[in-house]
Amino acid sequence: MRTFGVLMISAMFISSEALAQQLPPQQSSQEQDYTDEQLESFVEAAMEVMPIQEESQLKMIEEIEEKDLTVERFNMILEAQQMGQDPDIPEEEMEAFESALKGIQDIQLEYHDKIVTAIQGAGMTPAMYEEIMANYQQNPELQMRVDGIMEEMN
Repeated sequence: MRTFGVLMISAMFISSEALAQQLPPQQSSQEQDYTDEQLESFVEAAMEVMPIQEESQLKMIEEIEEKDLTVERFNMILEAQQMGQDPDIPEEEMEAFESALKGIQDIQLEYHDKIVTAIQGAGMTPAMYEEIMANYQQNPELQMRVDGIMEEMN
């Protein structure tokens, strides 16, 4: 369960949202054909980004738990707010949530530059990285190509 919470936080604050402002209109994963060089750069970038994201996720969990919330409870409140629902929670818990949210946003800002630098260091733009990541998640053929490149690089 803790992993689910980390994934939701990560999805909210680290990955695509942090870099999505730079994305061009996305092509269908069936239309896009990436070169081996692009995919090698993507794998290199992903291998650099993953430990940075893991470190930031741990800091986010610590931030939430320092406010006497669980990751699951934090995510429940966050999801309710995003859906426009009133989570109907005590004022003290809402204050803890808002404080944790501010802390998480600060952590996201702290790690954004590290992630961008890692991606650029691998010879990619953040937009291309996010585009390939989105297509990787949707396209089994692309997954096989990327996974094969990753195996070769290890």
